[in-house]
Amino acid sequence: MNHIGLRIKELRKKKDLTQEKLAEYLNVSFQAVSKWETGASSPDLSMIVPLARLLGVSTDALFGLADTAEDPRQGELRAQYEETWKTGDTAKRYEIAQAAVAEYPGNFDYLKWLADAEGAYAIHHCERGTAEQRTHFENAVRYFERIIEDCDDEDLRNSAIHGIVLDLPSIGRRDEALRYAKQHPDCDALLKCCLTGEDWERHRQEMIFRKLDDLVDELESGKHDLVAIRAAEKIIKIVIDDENYLWFHDVLMHNYIWQAMCLTRQNRFEEAVSVLRKSHEQAVLYEEMFDKAKETPISYTSSVLNKISFDANRMIKSGTSTLTEDFGEYLSWKEFDALRDRDDFQELLLL
Repeated sequence: MNHIGLRIKELRKKKDLTQEKLAEYLNVSFQAVSKWETGASSPDLSMIVPLARLLGVSTDALFGLADTAEDPRQGELRAQYEETWKTGDTAKRYEIAQAAVAEYPGNFDYLKWLADAEGAYAIHHCERGTAEQRTHFENAVRYFERIIEDCDDEDLRNSAIHGIVLDLPSIGRRDEALRYAKQHPDCDALLKCCLTGEDWERHRQEMIFRKLDDLVDELESGKHDLVAIRAAEKIIKIVIDDENYLWFHDVLMHNYIWQAMCLTRQNRFEEAVSVLRKSHEQAVLYEEMFDKAKETPISYTSSVLNKISFDANRMIKSGTSTLTEDFGEYLSWKEFDALRDRDDFQELLLL
């Protein structure tokens, strides 16, 4: 891992903070923190001061400059290396990494510097497809392999796996990249770097599906923000623009329930009942589709998801009730008490 990643990890553990808690305090994703610590990326400059303050150290200490008395040269190398991430000077980064590995043989952190720098140099300073570019990629792969084989630090090994997956396809070793990708905790993201053709497109769409489902779930969390809940509905309809919603019939059914709850709290009773009708319609459509999908998986037809399908036999059910039965149960909730005396709401109870 790069030096700042190591420091973040060390200081976080000293403060007894999880990656998730650190991310929460800094208003970033825990995946971002994980990438910092594994060396896959570095914090933005805007993060340095708040990160140092949260960890209870100076910015110099965060970069390791407070511990350079014992070995001034290591501190100098680290400072120079981190500076290149601010300037973007990949040629200088390559020089510094070469010097660090030459002066401190066996240091896996420095070897990771050099592996990363070789790949960056190949991309930014070599003509595409030349023997020179291939040589730099091959060097990067060789260094990554050494880290993976010899280093005991799991985070550093994972960071090296991430790097080797990115570089192997550039020298025609895509099958090896695929094998390494399957060993990495963030396998899904890395598979995009080594799959091709239909396999790549299907994997990409599966990731879109999962991220769409996660985004909708996050927008709806709390079930109290009408703007966010309606945004979730719109996003579903943008991605699945042909209304062949399949699994998302279920999602929309619940989305309309949450919308109706918000509208009822705002005394917008007529709108609430109208949205509840939509919820029931989605429940009916889901059940009709689900029965068909038990016989044969049904393909999505939206251009964004047309390589994947809905297989009812792979669904994990959390209860024995049908979706229309769930709809009836929702109507009994106290959140809809203000609608209970309305004739149009009573009609819904008879559906």
